[in-house]
Amino acid sequence: MNIKVLFGAALLLGCLLSQGAFAQSCSVSIQSGIGARFYVPSGGDGRYNILAWGNGTGGGATTYSGLLTAAAQRCVLVAAATTANSGSGTDVRDALSQARSRYAGILNASPKICTSGHSQGGGGSFNAANVIGSDVSCVIAVQPDTVFTVRILRPVAANVDVTCIFSTGDTLAPALPSNAANCRRNSTIYRQVTTTGTHFAPISGTGGAVGAAMRTQIDRLLL
Repeated sequence: MNIKVLFGAALLLGCLLSQGAFAQSCSVSIQSGIGARFYVPSGGDGRYNILAWGNGTGGGATTYSGLLTAAAQRCVLVAAATTANSGSGTDVRDALSQARSRYAGILNASPKICTSGHSQGGGGSFNAANVIGSDVSCVIAVQPDTVFTVRILRPVAANVDVTCIFSTGDTLAPALPSNAANCRRNSTIYRQVTTTGTHFAPISGTGGAVGAAMRTQIDRLLL
């Protein structure tokens, strides 16, 4: 058996998986709740996991409509708080609670739940994971601010898989000197992703390279 051929095939498979080549694709409808906005998938295998989202300071769920629609197209139900101050995590928890009741018929029996968010909401995704509790299995923090608009109040549970996404053009919530260290300090399972783009990339279209990095983590953690 040719070891080089096997290695090459394994490498190609790994690259395809890392790019989300085998991700499902769903259509999405947008629905409103109480203090929440839901990006509801249809298609795929018909049973979905949940991304619970918190906005950056001054933003709302509509600010991130392109990014969150693209996330839901991965066949994940997105429960987004509508508040512009999501750092405590309580509004994200409330959006998630509505989603689990309202969409019980299309969710997996024990859905995987990731908390996520941008900027203040990114730092707040740690707090959301803690206030929601043991049902959360992952955090995807997008350009998280952990210094100015929110503090991570305590580390997430040791079994929670954490990814913090930073970008080289971000001057508002850069990885250095503090944000990446704060993410790492409050995680046991930790992954850091660095890509290109400014702090405002997530509010434009599907989020550019930052949005692509977020969707790669959704594929890894929620599909």
